[in-house]
Amino acid sequence: MSVSKFLPVAAAVGVLAAIWVVVGSAYGLVLWVPFLSWALFFGAGAGKFSRVPKEIIGLTGGTVVAAVLVALLPAVTSAVGGTWALPLLVFCAAFLIVMLELTDWFELAPAYFYSFAGFFAYLFGGFAGTEMTVPMIVNFWILLVIGTGFGIATGLIRSFILNTLKVPAEQQKTIFDKERRMDVPMR
Repeated sequence: MSVSKFLPVAAAVGVLAAIWVVVGSAYGLVLWVPFLSWALFFGAGAGKFSRVPKEIIGLTGGTVVAAVLVALLPAVTSAVGGTWALPLLVFCAAFLIVMLELTDWFELAPAYFYSFAGFFAYLFGGFAGTEMTVPMIVNFWILLVIGTGFGIATGLIRSFILNTLKVPAEQQKTIFDKERRMDVPMR
């Protein structure tokens, strides 16, 4: 695909990102959280609208697993000590998330890991107040869903622009699109 035909797509995404920053700032929202799930829509979901339910499930699951870990941390610290509590809980969370890859609806592990890590940055980075509460958890999750919405909007805008410019389907693929479809087994 030529740069001139892809330029409107990049500009549209830039405008969408700028709109989010203006609107999010006006309402005092945490700006970086939606970018996690926005990127996830393309990186892990391969930009397929059919994978959105799995993305939402994974983002929700990662958020819940992180919140449960934070809630369990004091009790586990009492039981095994401060040195081992967090590593033990993170092991359990990571093990669970990876095992979910064997299921159909819960298999989008990157979504769990993005939201799991993002939750800790949100909570302990000072973006959520001083303690974990249900409203704080819900606010974080809503920001993730907003990002997924931006991913969907980006996919629709990209398709609209490229189809309007009559770019053939095979030429609409970027290098990333082509690489993620390569079927090379890892050794």
